[in-house]
Amino acid sequence: MNEIFVKGNASTSDISYFEGEADLIDEFIQKHDQFSMLQSILGCIYGQALGDAYGLATEFETRCSIDKLYPDGREIPFPNFITTHHSRRWMKGDWTDDTDQWILIMETIIEQEGVVDVKVFAKKLLHWIHHGFPQLKDFGGLGLGQNVSMVCSHRDFLEDPHKASKDIWERNNRNIAPNGAIMRCSILGLYQYEQINQVIANTVNIAKVTHFDPRCQASCLVVNLCIAYLLQNPKGDIEDIVRKAEHETINCLGDSLSKEQKTEFLWYTNIDRTLDDLKLDESSSIGYTYKCMASGFHGLRSEESFEQTLHKLIREGGDADTNGAVCGSLYGTKHGYKALPKPWLQALPYKKWLDQKVMQFLPLINLQPSSSSEMITEKL
Repeated sequence: MNEIFVKGNASTSDISYFEGEADLIDEFIQKHDQFSMLQSILGCIYGQALGDAYGLATEFETRCSIDKLYPDGREIPFPNFITTHHSRRWMKGDWTDDTDQWILIMETIIEQEGVVDVKVFAKKLLHWIHHGFPQLKDFGGLGLGQNVSMVCSHRDFLEDPHKASKDIWERNNRNIAPNGAIMRCSILGLYQYEQINQVIANTVNIAKVTHFDPRCQASCLVVNLCIAYLLQNPKGDIEDIVRKAEHETINCLGDSLSKEQKTEFLWYTNIDRTLDDLKLDESSSIGYTYKCMASGFHGLRSEESFEQTLHKLIREGGDADTNGAVCGSLYGTKHGYKALPKPWLQALPYKKWLDQKVMQFLPLINLQPSSSSEMITEKL
């Protein structure tokens, strides 16, 4: 659980913006706004964080309980939503474990100078479980899912995370496919986006660290392939991109996905799926990875504002922060950072801390720093 800080306190100078302090990302964009690629990359990153933070408002709620909290379709305000027994554990406006784990992948890439090392990620994940982010005064990884907890407790986890993950999956009769991998995966659609085979390999390897079920891998793959294809062709037709990503996902996973699982996969990615179809608050399946995947496609296909898109989604309840994270990342990739609500971005209590990490990551996706530590050029 995060300690609540007072804005402007000197002890928060490295993690939170003071009143009137220039935003690092805003300054960077002002200098380099001619690069549309940058808008998509930053849109994906901060769409993830905002969707996660906003979704916390209704996480684990039902549509019925949400209607009681916000009757007659009333707006759910961010960050000043009505806190629940669950959501009050976080500081106002904060993202949850979904984006925390996304950041762990980013840190792995940065620290390993571009290598997506599953053992390094596993080590960082286990440390986060026990300590959270110490810079943010965490006491441990808040919001951890049951499947991740079981895998990370396996005796072989640090030495062979894929083996540990497979063992837990098999102990559960190969029948669990939760959303704990898809919630953190979008950074691997950004990284090495020009090399689709590498996007596939990185995505599968990181997914399997904790989620061995092929449905988990499929949901991560189709999301990240859509992100990579959008970055390669920002003006491409969305449905063409989706079909291409679907085909590549099914082709890649082959017989590891049963015929029934492939059919179900395509049902959830279909353009005709509505939020009502998804039954996101169904208690027995709120954490199902395909439901979260479909929530992401709601964002990808939306032509409404970020606020409207996410509001419609989180009013459905269920695992709303995870659904919001994936929805926000795909929405942001398509529409860009400029489409994200600035007051919401300013409400993220640790945005400065995240901004500094993002500025370390950007050179690894062909945005290079100058000797004066300014990012000056995009290699395309």
